[in-house]
Amino acid sequence: MRRVILAAAVFAAVSAASVFAFNPDELNKITFQNTTGGKIEMIFLSPGDSKFWGPDIIGADYFLKNGATIEYFVHYPDKTFKFDIMATDENGNKFEVRDFEMTDGTEASVKLTPKSLNATAPDFTLATVHIENSTGFELQYLFVSPGDSDAWGVDLLDAETTVADGDSHSFVLAVGKDKVKYNLMAVDENDDEYQFNMTIDPKAKKEFTWAIEPGDIKKKK
Repeated sequence: MRRVILAAAVFAAVSAASVFAFNPDELNKITFQNTTGGKIEMIFLSPGDSKFWGPDIIGADYFLKNGATIEYFVHYPDKTFKFDIMATDENGNKFEVRDFEMTDGTEASVKLTPKSLNATAPDFTLATVHIENSTGFELQYLFVSPGDSDAWGVDLLDAETTVADGDSHSFVLAVGKDKVKYNLMAVDENDDEYQFNMTIDPKAKKEFTWAIEPGDIKKKK
């Protein structure tokens, strides 16, 4: 199994008078289409510079039915960037693509087919994460990235979803036996960024909750 636990990495907290503004023009779009004949329960889109799979992007309470498509925004640091993709269906099969390249200015598309979903999915240990929006504003984007990557990766809210103030979004992570760390970035309706790190100890519990609060907003240096 390729990705189990995350290496530790910390984003430095900074403070100043002005708030850092997110630029949506830095995002690219990827579309997944399910033509497998069954339900896709999990999709992992992991930065190619990471050793770990990271979060399931479909979310803990959803699935992609046969014939359906779903779109996500992706954030990466260079003009082109490679990702590894794995999807699992309701029957325990998997679809996997390595070194899938995304390029600025070109939307990406991945079709999941019966021919591709022909291997047994890895026996993941999953932890469920609930992210509560306590910012006072609607959240437009939510990124949770492996700590060893230079890319924020995929927006977990997909292209049509937002999180209202007071609501929450849930997703699952593949974890090992030791503590794991992820970096979180959320963006509100004003393009303000909120950032913090999440450490998960699977020996303690399998379900975790964090709230995004006004104090987590990123400031300019």
